[in-house]
Amino acid sequence: MDDFVALPSRWRRVLLTLIAVAFVVLGLGLVGAFGAAPTSSRFSPGTAIVVGWSSIVFFGLVAIIGFRRIFETGEQLRINAEGIRCKPWSDSLIPWREIADVTTWSHKGQKAAILHLRDPARFPGRGLAGLLAGANRKLTGGDIAISLTGTDRSFGDAMSAIAHFRRAD
Repeated sequence: MDDFVALPSRWRRVLLTLIAVAFVVLGLGLVGAFGAAPTSSRFSPGTAIVVGWSSIVFFGLVAIIGFRRIFETGEQLRINAEGIRCKPWSDSLIPWREIADVTTWSHKGQKAAILHLRDPARFPGRGLAGLLAGANRKLTGGDIAISLTGTDRSFGDAMSAIAHFRRAD
């Protein structure tokens, strides 16, 4: 089997960025940026404003990151006989001997491969993935979550490659 390589999918990244922008616009509507803020008998105006500003800030950051990622061209994930290299996490290859287990995690249709490392300190994350590593561990029970969202390959293909190359090790 050839190396499994996932590259960025520009159209998927554009779509994800547009969705984030739509949530920013909805947040702006909740805070009254386009006229009177909507009212509801279920939520107080203060709650709507907090939700609106939270949406603006969170999805605004997601849109900025998404816009930058639209123009990335390098491989995002490589799985081969040596191990796994996940660019959003690190430029380092994680050898199979350092991966104690690989599990899956899913939530509302989103799936991720979860790497459980023998010594997580040897493979620190960078950027946003590194900052969110602690929350990721609590949420998934593993050390590194690998998502194929925004790439040209499927989750099933990645899991097949992991199964193939882990057996070969």
